[in-house]
Amino acid sequence: MTDNSALEARKIVAQNLSNLLNKQGITQTELARQLKLPESSVRSWVNASKYPRIHNVKKLANFFGVNSSDILENKSDLSDPRRAFGIVDYPIVRSIKAGPNGIAQLDYSGYSAVLVKDIDPSYNYYWLRVVGDSMIGDGILEGDLALIKQTPGFENGDICAVIVDGEEGTLKHVEKRDNIIILTGFNPNYPPRIFVNEECNLITIAGKLVQIKRKYN
Repeated sequence: MTDNSALEARKIVAQNLSNLLNKQGITQTELARQLKLPESSVRSWVNASKYPRIHNVKKLANFFGVNSSDILENKSDLSDPRRAFGIVDYPIVRSIKAGPNGIAQLDYSGYSAVLVKDIDPSYNYYWLRVVGDSMIGDGILEGDLALIKQTPGFENGDICAVIVDGEEGTLKHVEKRDNIIILTGFNPNYPPRIFVNEECNLITIAGKLVQIKRKYN
């Protein structure tokens, strides 16, 4: 994604926040105080210089009584023909890490579309840019976009976005057996990673894979 697309994503958030602030008659200072956030952070979102991390998006949505999509998505162009075909946009991130308040999404780079019929609107979603070749056996290649449903729940064998002990998140098959978690790629060059007992606490499930999107040049 280009710098222009990242800027456009920040502008969408800025416009949505400005509209919500104006609608409810709340200042940036009051919003920061209510959410116990630095005023500089709120200001950076409203002036489109920074993009809020996902836990802050949830805080904002809860405060205003809206969905996360009302913070992140372009709601202003009601004439957008894509709406008639049930298409919505979700943010693209190049990397994810675990933060003190949960998952911290980093390095936003625009948006990509998905059909409404392919998602559950009660969950939040994001696109993760695939790095590496550990999942090539599943047909998942470096540079692909992986649509992730944000949920800690999974069935054994599901492909999930997984964060291990502060590392950047990656896609892996996940299996849990009592006090053991096994993370497996689909490439013989990468052996399974096995975590036992307290080691399982090092693992954060950042969501479950829904679909893969690939651009052909």
